[in-house]
Amino acid sequence: MLKHLFRTLLLVFAVISFTACSSDSDSPEAQTSLKLNLKLVPESIQVKEYKHLTISFKELNTGFTTTQELKNTNTLQVTLPSGTYNIIAEGSIVYNDNSGSTEAKVGGVQTGMVINGSELSKTMEIAMKAGSSDLILEEIFFTGSKTPQGAMYFGDQYFKITNNTDQTLYADGMLLIQSSFMTNEKQDYSPNIMGTTLSAGAIIRIPGTGNTYPVLPGESIIIAEDAINHKEFNPSSINLSQANFQIFKEDSDDIDNPAVPKMVNVFEKMVIHNQGYYAYALARMPKGMSNEALVAQNSYTYTYNLTFGGDVYPMDEIAVKIPNEWITDVVNLSVQDSFQWLVTSPALDMGWTSVSTFDGDKNRFGKAVRRKVMGKTLDGKNILKDTNNSTTDFEHGVKPSLFN
Repeated sequence: MLKHLFRTLLLVFAVISFTACSSDSDSPEAQTSLKLNLKLVPESIQVKEYKHLTISFKELNTGFTTTQELKNTNTLQVTLPSGTYNIIAEGSIVYNDNSGSTEAKVGGVQTGMVINGSELSKTMEIAMKAGSSDLILEEIFFTGSKTPQGAMYFGDQYFKITNNTDQTLYADGMLLIQSSFMTNEKQDYSPNIMGTTLSAGAIIRIPGTGNTYPVLPGESIIIAEDAINHKEFNPSSINLSQANFQIFKEDSDDIDNPAVPKMVNVFEKMVIHNQGYYAYALARMPKGMSNEALVAQNSYTYTYNLTFGGDVYPMDEIAVKIPNEWITDVVNLSVQDSFQWLVTSPALDMGWTSVSTFDGDKNRFGKAVRRKVMGKTLDGKNILKDTNNSTTDFEHGVKPSLFN
């Protein structure tokens, strides 16, 4: 009798437990009513009309995605499952300037926005997208290679810069910039000027008087870390002795090929990180501006708190402000598992590309990032994809073109 009663009680408890579990699993997920205000930076721009905006949400844990449309307003009211979201906003505005009303494309990216609670108000910055008909970064080989014995080999990195227009352009004076900030290390930098400028940690410049180095439509130039025949030291590498320019660091034990013009060092020494971690940009200074004036007029000190081992260390460093309107192209590089943020305004680049899957990925060597080819011109030149979004514009982890 007791045994029968005990079995009956076990059955009752099992039913109750199952019912409770079923009730939990069938319960609706938490929802948040979000009011999202899209704020154009810099605030000095006089917006006349928010014509059209598309806002895409992706929840990082569940993969839930949704896209919302706005017309004639910059405020979105939407109900979302609570979670952590990456948000992309794109669209067009009309603003007032000295010539009257002008229409412009805008965009913005917000990563890791926590959306929870029953109601929430958030502000997300957007900026005007930069447009350019100048030289662009087609390919960046930054990882280095490996020897047949499996040893790491560096010095064969290069930048491939291409004329993606139908006009002859001149490379003279073009700046090649490495960002001061790292894409895998987000800090609360002060002042925060990213909406209007790029903070440069290293700057080099192509020499020339203005019409010394023409680049024909569809043609490219190569800027080599070391302009030598690397095959002599690593049979698995490439010959860069015919590169158009070389990066040469004075006051260091660097390799000099007298037959290849040197890039001009403008600010600090450019050291190409073999995992990515930085953004690289092309820019043109105003005509008549000297290297010295660029640094003197645009240097600034930024501060942040570095947290390490539970301790906080106040830090300050110097960078050079490069106005967004000077920049013709930007590529944010990172590592897939450790990417934290874009270190440029979304007006310049709304995405990022990579080679490494994780920090220290040994499969990265001998691979590059390269722009996708959209088609061919009538004379057979490649038309490269350039939408100011490195995530969609680039193939990542591909064989460098000079290795073919």
